[in-house]
Amino acid sequence: DLSSFAVDDPAMEGMSLLDTIKKVKPNILIGLSACAGLFSEEVLKAMNENDSPPIIFPLSNPTSRSECTAEQAQAATGGRAIFASGSPFPDVEINGELVASSQCNNRYIFPGLALGAALGQTGVVTNAMINRAAEALVELIDEQDLARRATFPENVEIREIGAHLAAKVFEQGVQENLKIGNKEMLEAYQHGGLPELKTYIYSKMWFPNYRPLVHLPPGKGE
Repeated sequence: DLSSFAVDDPAMEGMSLLDTIKKVKPNILIGLSACAGLFSEEVLKAMNENDSPPIIFPLSNPTSRSECTAEQAQAATGGRAIFASGSPFPDVEINGELVASSQCNNRYIFPGLALGAALGQTGVVTNAMINRAAEALVELIDEQDLARRATFPENVEIREIGAHLAAKVFEQGVQENLKIGNKEMLEAYQHGGLPELKTYIYSKMWFPNYRPLVHLPPGKGE
């Protein structure tokens, strides 16, 4: 539902990206076009005219289709951009400090969201559960991430991220009074809150641990 923020302005129909930016003065620019170079230097400089740092998200894949690179975004904005992309780009050095070039990857949200819903047997995935997953991810960003302008937690192991998101997604389902199929998981949450719920979730994760194998040449050990 776009009614809360979309503007019906026929006068803007057919307007170029640059002219739209100059008229609307947005704080964030998201690229889903697969048009390489769409975020030109002129476009990026127009985004930089606002007081707040511009948020530049060229999310198209592969790299050859990205609307701009991290280096282009930082160069055009004087190193002010908060950058995340669909394709991987190296961090950019600005005045002797590395500014993060985060990769906006579904490995952060999807595993935890799916784990919380599937393991909990919630039956559905509501909009509120998706929102809670996004909010839970932000909770894991620390001061070091913020100092580097990283948009995702860089200092947290991916399993911890998955467990944290799964717990918050399941909790949201409980708060929405969904019919929970996994009674054992529900009991863990009701008994010990989020800490016990996370312990239960970890216990259900698959770990690729294998017994060591020893090669015996033909004829030995027979």
